[in-house]
Amino acid sequence: MMPLDVLVLARVEDRHLELIRAVDPRVRVTSTTDGERAQTLADAAEVIVAWQIPEPVLKRAQRLKWIHTVAAGVDNLLYPSVVEGRVVLTSSVGIHTVVLPEYVMALVLAFAKRLHHAIRNQAAHRWDRSGTVGEELDGKTLGVLGLGAIGRALAARASAFGMHVIGTKRTPELVLYVEHVYPPEGTDEVLRQADFVAVVLPLTPATRGLIDARALGLMKATAVLINVGRGAVVNEAALVEALRARRIAGAGLDVFEREPLPADSPLYDMENVIVTPHVSGASPTYFDRAIPLFCENLRRFLAGQSLANVVDPARGY
Repeated sequence: MMPLDVLVLARVEDRHLELIRAVDPRVRVTSTTDGERAQTLADAAEVIVAWQIPEPVLKRAQRLKWIHTVAAGVDNLLYPSVVEGRVVLTSSVGIHTVVLPEYVMALVLAFAKRLHHAIRNQAAHRWDRSGTVGEELDGKTLGVLGLGAIGRALAARASAFGMHVIGTKRTPELVLYVEHVYPPEGTDEVLRQADFVAVVLPLTPATRGLIDARALGLMKATAVLINVGRGAVVNEAALVEALRARRIAGAGLDVFEREPLPADSPLYDMENVIVTPHVSGASPTYFDRAIPLFCENLRRFLAGQSLANVVDPARGY
């Protein structure tokens, strides 16, 4: 009946902290978003729940056994203690299957209906129908790079608009609403066929820089690239050049190689680009999904059972 100290490094509500405490009387929960206080609290922490953990905090957490990230991506948490297996890392994969697919479809619709041009015209007080007549999605092809839980949910939504869906999956198998599932080696074929390419990949050694100048050159001149995975999956300099040269029609970007995206980035001013500040997975109810997932894993942890969403450091997800 020894107590278990859980440190939450995220801006959650009191009701979320109470959910964690309610899992078991042994659980002692502290929470902060202040860096200095986090270092002090880390001394006792056996479990940390966080978006990311500053290295000074991690160094103080000598009792740490388990990290649970409230995000899906884990590339910023693959510290030596995790890679070497001394600390278990679990993710919140599976809680983004509503908000992220909706975001991608919002961008698909925005580009298809030329809303990015209409908004710029509105800001300039310009009435111009010629550049704002949109296309129909029915019959268009969406290529999904990464047919995990998010990619599969996206396929269902795209299919409802009459789109053909193709994509890649590390272990190819039949996926509902997807007409053809390729292995990662089939990425080139997806890029060639798709009218819209959605990048929903984690950042790993295999995916870093995957969408480079060569890959962009395979896309249709009328195609749009959408990235909601990780910024470094796309070579940003190559993307800027492809957009400037009109080798692809546009890009919807929520993630970037550097975040915040520097104010002098050319992407801000490109008329064929929509930029958002890494919000594709966010919603007012985010922690209403993330914390119950952690609580279920906490029950398993206390019972000595296998945890869900355990990250394989070798694969990077």
